[in-house]
Amino acid sequence: MRIAAGRDRSLKVLFTATDRLEGSIHSQPSKSYTIRYLVASLLSEGVTVIENPSICDDTLAVVKACEAFGAKVESGRDLIRISSTGYLEIPNAIIDCGGSATAIRILSAVASLAPGITVLTGDESLRSRPIGPLIDALRRLGVEAYSTRMNGLPPVIVFGGGIPGGCTWIDGSISSQYVSGLLFVLPKARKKSSLKVIGEIESKGYIDLTLSVLERFRVKVERSGYSYFEAEVGQDYRSPATCRVPGDYSSSSFILVACSILPSKVRIYDLVESDIQPDRLIVDIVRDLGVNVRFGSGYLEIESCGDTLNGFEVDVRDSPDLAPPLAALACFCKGVSRIKGCRRLRFKESDRLKAISSELTRIGVKVEVNEDAISIHGSGRVDGGYTYSWGDHRIAMMLAVLGLGSRRGVVVDGFDCVSKSYPKFLSDLEAIGGRFSFVG
Repeated sequence: MRIAAGRDRSLKVLFTATDRLEGSIHSQPSKSYTIRYLVASLLSEGVTVIENPSICDDTLAVVKACEAFGAKVESGRDLIRISSTGYLEIPNAIIDCGGSATAIRILSAVASLAPGITVLTGDESLRSRPIGPLIDALRRLGVEAYSTRMNGLPPVIVFGGGIPGGCTWIDGSISSQYVSGLLFVLPKARKKSSLKVIGEIESKGYIDLTLSVLERFRVKVERSGYSYFEAEVGQDYRSPATCRVPGDYSSSSFILVACSILPSKVRIYDLVESDIQPDRLIVDIVRDLGVNVRFGSGYLEIESCGDTLNGFEVDVRDSPDLAPPLAALACFCKGVSRIKGCRRLRFKESDRLKAISSELTRIGVKVEVNEDAISIHGSGRVDGGYTYSWGDHRIAMMLAVLGLGSRRGVVVDGFDCVSKSYPKFLSDLEAIGGRFSFVG
């Protein structure tokens, strides 16, 4: 029951009260790792095999971009094989990044290494998400780049031919994806180059993830915390031959929340205990609420009696994608739960602060929102009703979880959008006993 990537966003699904979740599934592979491995493979000479890749709308957009830049990409059973010279070709068409902000922000920086001109765009949602700070940072490195509408938003046009290099800076309070994009190309500049990050950086764990991938491909970037990065010239990406993608804590967070609010005993394979993914924080959060979570060899197992939980307070500044699953969790906790560090949620696939507030209110949950936090008054159960996904995969999955613990079910209109990150969500839910049906 995999949702096909790229379908029209019209699917309506009714999620209904589920007595128990039990069984085992394999985690959706990490989208963040897959995208970074794809880009590093493009910049490496030779063949790289990416095992257990995430296959979803966002990663498929990056695969197509790699092909546009001249790499040869083959897909087999649970792997992607990339053959590249390490040098980029001029794309013969506009690169469409779909709805992936990670893709357009990293690839806009990478496009500076291609000869000629590269134009990058995306869907309506992506064209409303800021990219001006990255364009300005690239200009300070000598790269000619523009927002085609001159408003700091995609589409983006990059005049390539290499990076002269030097010193640049960027505001880290908007997105760590800007920093990741620059880190991929600083080692390829013509002279020693540096990046200064100003402001309070958001989602800094994803910078650690990027640096770990660069190190895997033998590229070295010196750092001083999260505020300063420096790269020597003359570095070449060197493929490790094989990279295996671990499970994705961002996607699995919705399953973990569902298992926390219902009687459950579920094993999720491919979630690594020592993983540096920022959204691994979800494990600590549900443990603190009294849910039993343990790691085994190559899996995570979660067990719950489904008892009513108490309200909580958490800061998601470094894990903003956890806000929707935590909002669902808060509805089933007694008392007020407060999710802080939410300012950036207004600039995701939807205005997530507005979407969360609107849809929870629609099904009878009291919600209070300010500029940087959302407070949810939980009662231990939700009523149910008709809801909308806002074309946002994480809002859709939040609403699905709410339906599993609801009194009269939750219809989610526009559920197809989950193909952006987790196309096998329904199959996984069905495998562990989640109840749902298609409407209309």
